[in-house]
Amino acid sequence: MLPTTVLDTGQLEPRERFDFWRHTMATVVSPLDMTSHTTSDYHGRMRLMALEDVYVFPITMQAFQARRTPGLIRRSDPENYHLAVVFPGASPLAVSQGAGQDVTGPGQLYMVDSSRPFTVGSTEQDKHAKGLCVEIPRSRLNLPGSTPVGGLLGRSLSATRGFGGLLAQHLSHLCAQHHTYRPSDIPQLAAIVSDLITGLINQTLDAGPPPDPDTAERTLLLAIKMFIEQNLADAGMKPTAIAAHHHISTRHLHRLFQQHGTTPAAHVRRRRLERAHRDLTDPAQARTPIHAVARRWGFTSHAHFTRTYTQHYGTTPTHTRRYLLDQERPAP
Repeated sequence: MLPTTVLDTGQLEPRERFDFWRHTMATVVSPLDMTSHTTSDYHGRMRLMALEDVYVFPITMQAFQARRTPGLIRRSDPENYHLAVVFPGASPLAVSQGAGQDVTGPGQLYMVDSSRPFTVGSTEQDKHAKGLCVEIPRSRLNLPGSTPVGGLLGRSLSATRGFGGLLAQHLSHLCAQHHTYRPSDIPQLAAIVSDLITGLINQTLDAGPPPDPDTAERTLLLAIKMFIEQNLADAGMKPTAIAAHHHISTRHLHRLFQQHGTTPAAHVRRRRLERAHRDLTDPAQARTPIHAVARRWGFTSHAHFTRTYTQHYGTTPTHTRRYLLDQERPAP
């Protein structure tokens, strides 16, 4: 499981909440001059996930106005890009940095640079701001120094198409599935986020040469794995269908997975088994029949599921479920 830290004003007395949240935003994002019309009882929550020096966090907060001023920049500058995807139903955000001035709504994202003054604020005071954010050092991005990133700052970018859509999907997947990764996966996950943001910038600017082959291959593999995660329940998801969906040959698909010591079919099988194992060890699902769990994750044959599960975990699904029930049963 990836380590996460939850920061929530609900754990404090009402009079302490806004100061706590302002300090939290200054620490996680960068020092900000922040105000709100609800400072007497402010509600904000984030779940912070550290991927080395890249921070990913879903956030919900009441209406606010924030300014990054020249004085605050001189005081402290992490030299980061801050990106935020706005969720459906959330207040659109008015964003301004340099020549970029825009209102970013649901299905969009914006990017600002901590080394330049900017403002971000809610446009609807009765709605919460909700979204997914990333803090990433500028030095992490594989971009030439001449890349005109300034042209993107403060602008609304798509979070449903192209690299913006892929980035939003990946961040959502990380937040929902952080418990399925190990701490040893952190360097690779940080590299994936860096590659996607680099791709977003290059695609939007249409600047310079295309991504180097290694970056392009990693991005394609990420898109394939995300497609697999979203379709694990589909028993018909075979390598040919996966390759066709991504407009590549099955040979190319096998080569991508071979570089990581596995095959497409083995990866699909492992992820299905891991999802099934999670359900079998979930006390809330103790009454769900084992064959229903197997079918839920794409196994059409109960015998095949039992055999495959036993080979992978060294014990049968029935024994796993029985052990869970024994653990839950109170001692006499």
